[in-house]
Amino acid sequence: YFQYHHQESNNAWLVTDDGVLVIDTRQHPQRAEELLAAIRKTTDKPIRWVVNTHAHGDHYFGNPVFKREGATFIAHRDTAGMMQHHFPLEMKRRQGYFKQRQFDPAAVKLVPPDVTFDSTLTLNLGGRTVELLYLGAGQNPGDTFVRFPKERVLFAGGPFSKNSWPNPSFTPSMTGWVELLRKLAAMDVDVYLGGHGDIGARADVLHEAKMLEDFDRGMRDAVAQGMSKEEIFKS
Repeated sequence: YFQYHHQESNNAWLVTDDGVLVIDTRQHPQRAEELLAAIRKTTDKPIRWVVNTHAHGDHYFGNPVFKREGATFIAHRDTAGMMQHHFPLEMKRRQGYFKQRQFDPAAVKLVPPDVTFDSTLTLNLGGRTVELLYLGAGQNPGDTFVRFPKERVLFAGGPFSKNSWPNPSFTPSMTGWVELLRKLAAMDVDVYLGGHGDIGARADVLHEAKMLEDFDRGMRDAVAQGMSKEEIFKS
């Protein structure tokens, strides 16, 4: 039983006989309570696992709610490091959102992963197989993909959002990110769930790769031509 939910950052959860796996927890514990309520409409099984796909606050600031529910948290080793290191910066980046929503910033507590992995981690939950994959840095170091082989679905976290401009300020390499998206598009998958935006297909992943490649090429050309920052903004 698989559901996909998106407002702001996207979430997915898998319901099995042994409990529930949740991917990403939103931007504040209050939003995580709404996510939990949505999950509870589909099952009363315990929340067993939470995967945090990357270290942007809108994907893990809801962790305290699922900690209270007794979940075990999983993230890539680099994501775990960035969660620790960038927590103050992420809190700063989200203050406007908290103010706008009248959410209490003090409710956000850093809940680091209980389990970290390096390249792949396979979970068997209630007879279902879920694969956590790390294929190198895309939008961020530590970008994690969650594959549901039987359903032919991939939750693509930070690197992919359908027809949406992803924040490129954390990527170590645009070229690497583009290559990563092409690898995703070559996978044996029918449905791509982005970290933001609507449900996508293979063509949408390739479209984003092309968009980022064009952007990267444009920026490199502008720098090579000696254009100033102001000129680059204009053109």
